[in-house]
Amino acid sequence: MPTEFSARVLANRALAPGLFVLELADCEPLVGCLPGQFVMVRGEWGRDPLLPRAFSLLSARHGKCELLIKALGRGSRLLERSAVGATLQLLGPLGRPFPVPRAERRDFLIAGGVGLAPLLWHAEEAVRAGAKVELFYGARQEAELVLRERIEATGCRVQFTTEDGSFGRPGRVTAALQARLDEEHPTLLTCGPNAMMRAVVEIARARNLACFVSVEGEMACGIGACLGCAVQSAPGAARAYHYACIDGPVFDALQVVLP
Repeated sequence: MPTEFSARVLANRALAPGLFVLELADCEPLVGCLPGQFVMVRGEWGRDPLLPRAFSLLSARHGKCELLIKALGRGSRLLERSAVGATLQLLGPLGRPFPVPRAERRDFLIAGGVGLAPLLWHAEEAVRAGAKVELFYGARQEAELVLRERIEATGCRVQFTTEDGSFGRPGRVTAALQARLDEEHPTLLTCGPNAMMRAVVEIARARNLACFVSVEGEMACGIGACLGCAVQSAPGAARAYHYACIDGPVFDALQVVLP
C-alpha cells in the first residue's frame, strides 16, 4: 500500500543543464518496491504549484531513494533548486513495475531521456540476479546521455546512440536495437518518449517479441481518483481506457495504444 511520508534531501547532483538526480533519505516506506514503480513528490512551496509531480524511481534501497528529473515545468524547476537537508513530501510506492528479471529470460532495455531511470535500476537488479540484460540508451546529443559511468558499472552490454552522432552509434536508438535483434529473441522493456516507444512496439510486433512499455500520464493523485492519466486500451479490450497510475505505468504493449 502506498504511504505518504516526509523525505530529506541528501544530495542534489546536476548531470547536465536541466537534468539532475535527487538522493533522498527517510524512504523506508519504499522498501520492497521494484523498477518501474513511481512516487508522487511535492516540495514545501505553498500552493504554487498545487499538485505533486510523478517521478519514476532510479533506485530505492536501504531507506534511501533516487529520482532522475528533467526540469520542464514549475514543479520540477523548484525541485532542481532543492537544498541538501530540505524536506519533500512523497507518496509511494505507486504503480505496477516491469517484470522481475529472471535468469532464463534475456531482456533488452530501450531507454530515451529520463526514461533511463527505471531501466537502469532494472539492469542493476538483473545483473545482481544473474539474469541476461542489454541496455540501449539514446538521446539527441552527448550531453543528454547521463549517468554513463553508472551504466557501464553494471557490467551489462550497453549501446549508446545519439541522433547528431556526437557519441556512440549515430542515429536513433531503435536502429541499434534492430541490428541486435537479427541475433537475439529477447523480451523488450522500454521507457522514454512516446515516439520512441511506438517504434519499439512496432519492432516487437513485427518480430513477435514480448514487449513492456512504461507510459506517462497527467497525474494529479497517483491513486486512480482523478482519472487524468487515461491511456487508450487496445482494440477489443473489455475497457476503453486503462490508467497509468494504477493499471500501469508498465503495461504489456498489447494492452494499450500509445499516444
